[in-house]
Amino acid sequence: MNETESLIREIEAFCRAGGIAESTFGRLAVGNSKLMSRLRDGKGATLKTLQRVREYIRRNAPAGAKAPDAPQPIIEETAPLAERDDSPYERPFRFYDNRQKYLAFVHTCNEKVAIAQRAARELQNIQPGYPALRVFDAGTGDGLVLSELMRSMHHRYPTVPHFVNGKEISDENARLCLEKMPDRFCEHPATVLVLSNMRYSEAPALRTADVR
Repeated sequence: MNETESLIREIEAFCRAGGIAESTFGRLAVGNSKLMSRLRDGKGATLKTLQRVREYIRRNAPAGAKAPDAPQPIIEETAPLAERDDSPYERPFRFYDNRQKYLAFVHTCNEKVAIAQRAARELQNIQPGYPALRVFDAGTGDGLVLSELMRSMHHRYPTVPHFVNGKEISDENARLCLEKMPDRFCEHPATVLVLSNMRYSEAPALRTADVR
């Protein structure tokens, strides 16, 4: 077993013992929720990342759990830099002009994470009612804001059922959103998630005005 496989198994064991999702572990340990997916794809980790991961496990290991061995160096690998288009624009940049520009913008900044963090602060001002804490998100986009908010909901209300209702008209965005949900269901099983392309006036209640 090489060093990367050993690290993966240590993280998997820690997540099972602690009852947290792997993406949550990556976000808390090194600030990257895609840590495990990158390791499983065969990408190495820098020595600094390895040290941070194992230090986090040692500090937060459940009582009675075996602490990981001292970190050993593994192959350093850095993610390839995204290709840049240095050609001048004829008019001011507007990322809604096309999908490629929009995705290039939102995937190279922390705008969505900042929005999710700001929305999470409002959780302290609400009182969940029966039968669940209800959230409506329109449109969900690729689901990053929604998944981050659901993580915060679980942290603040770990025993309250969650009903999450999302509206999205793009098949691609719906697919990207659903790809982020398995960890959320693993972390908070008492979750109901609905994605629809209903009208804004109908989607919150999931009730169409067209009864034909």
